[in-house]
Amino acid sequence: MSQERYRVILTGYATSKGEYYVEIDFAKLFKITQEKAKEIFKASPTTIKEDLSLEEANQYKSAIEKTGATCDVENMKYDLGALSLE
Repeated sequence: MSQERYRVILTGYATSKGEYYVEIDFAKLFKITQEKAKEIFKASPTTIKEDLSLEEANQYKSAIEKTGATCDVENMKYDLGALSLE
């Protein structure tokens, strides 16, 4: 049986601190500019990382949440994102 894989999805800002400070801390965590971090938050929900073990995904989630952002861990087993009704 194959090991299940997960993705980490950024969902937005937590209410614990201001958006500017969340963006700064998020940018530091991922070694990107604050402007790029702001773009990522504006596009949320955004997949930050995928094809992770559950342990790896939870480590990412924990680190992201420490910046003041919110995120979810999603099982990639039933990835319906590529489907369209058109």
